[in-house]
Amino acid sequence: MKRDQTVRLISTVALVTLLAKLLGIVRESLQARAFGTQVAADLYTTANNNTIYLFTTVAYALCVAAVPILAPRLQRSREEGLRAAGNLITITVGVSVLVAAGWIAATFTPWVDALWAGTAAETEQLASYIRLMALALPVIVLTYLLVGLFQSMDHFHLQGSMSIPYNVFLILFLALFAQRLGVNGYVAAVAGAWLLQLATTAPYAVRERCRLPLVFDLRADYVRTFFKTAAVTVLTTSIFLFCYLQDSGMAAALTDSPVSAFYYADKLFTPLTTTLIYSITTVLFPKFTQEYATGSRQSYLRYIWGTLRSTLLLILPISAVLAVFGTPIVRVLFEGGNFTAESSASTGAIFSIYALSMAGFCALDILSRAYYTMERTLAPLLVNAAVLVCNWGLNQLLGSRLGGPGLALGTTISITLGGLVLAVLLLRRTGGVRVLPLVKSLAATLVTGGALWWVTDLVLTGDESKLMLVVKCGGLGVAAAGVYALLMLLTRQEDFLALLRRLRGEKNDNSADG
Repeated sequence: MKRDQTVRLISTVALVTLLAKLLGIVRESLQARAFGTQVAADLYTTANNNTIYLFTTVAYALCVAAVPILAPRLQRSREEGLRAAGNLITITVGVSVLVAAGWIAATFTPWVDALWAGTAAETEQLASYIRLMALALPVIVLTYLLVGLFQSMDHFHLQGSMSIPYNVFLILFLALFAQRLGVNGYVAAVAGAWLLQLATTAPYAVRERCRLPLVFDLRADYVRTFFKTAAVTVLTTSIFLFCYLQDSGMAAALTDSPVSAFYYADKLFTPLTTTLIYSITTVLFPKFTQEYATGSRQSYLRYIWGTLRSTLLLILPISAVLAVFGTPIVRVLFEGGNFTAESSASTGAIFSIYALSMAGFCALDILSRAYYTMERTLAPLLVNAAVLVCNWGLNQLLGSRLGGPGLALGTTISITLGGLVLAVLLLRRTGGVRVLPLVKSLAATLVTGGALWWVTDLVLTGDESKLMLVVKCGGLGVAAAGVYALLMLLTRQEDFLALLRRLRGEKNDNSADG
């Protein structure tokens, strides 16, 4: 794949994904206005965390694990590839039905009492939410396996676009029926809306004329590899989710930190972070394989380092801006109705701290995939497991002292350290790895972020309307981008100068074509 084609494809996938994520933020904004951060919202959050959110994470790991199995078989023989896809789908959907049944049965045990320290009536309400949401598991698994199949056929846009009808449906529900049907109705809508995500795969099935055979073959040579890769991928691709689940679980024991504050902070952080990172890795993951197969190990690792450095060129300043503007962003998007100024303050503080973990999140994702390409999973598995252990320990230390922000800080520190350790493990014996450009990016980010925080503290009074808040923060954000770019030019940061040369060359090419 040529570089220009790769950039255009990444841009297109990013735009589609961004649209879906923006719709998701609109959905969360309406949900915040309808349900706020009260007990009913906390019950929904706890049920969602332990069903839909967790199931989606596992199903995405199945999707990632399926691609390297299906892609080469489809290239060799379409019949062989579709047979393998049919076998994996039959096995995993069957397993998911059993897991869903077990999940529902568990709601009649003391397990639910461990999830919620409230009244008996609240606990029973939580159990009813979990039962309903658990029914969506087979649909979620089937949807993501079909996404993996069509990604193996080079349909990269599906993963980003499939949540668009899902979000539109829930936006309409919240706008029209939330007040009448309440949280109970919304739980049913969330579970049922997964059928719309499944329906988005139908046009691709028609276009590719896919007729999946009904196969059940546990002895197939790829089945063990599939589940082994999926088990590792669950942890390594979803490390922030598991840290967030630890945070929100511990927040339930704190009197001054509502669980739903973590929920809304996560619903802002995850879309903003994954839109760029996953758009890049979705397209470049096959490129990793090509680089590893055609070059030396040293050249491959230098390529991975260059990819990470270029991505951090964008991620670092975005992280700083989001950290400074955390509470204003939450106020503009969520405040209103049952989502009060107090809700904005608690959610904004957590989101701001989470935003500082974006660079570590990026490093863990890209470097883990680099290990997968080399068919080495132990290092990312151990590092990500260590991140969880570190997060638990820091939560115990900081949560009791700093409350909700302390829990978020524990996650940020743990993920950042994890990304740093994984980079050292992968690149420690690689020649030609230049750290100075990254140091320049980090220094420019620190100066820009510090200046932005100081100016923001002077400019924002706290009494602005939402429109004025958007105007002020937007102007300050543009100014911060200019300062960051100027600092990169003054320090002659190599990645930034290379980006400018590519943009200038592309512009000249377009002019010549015209």
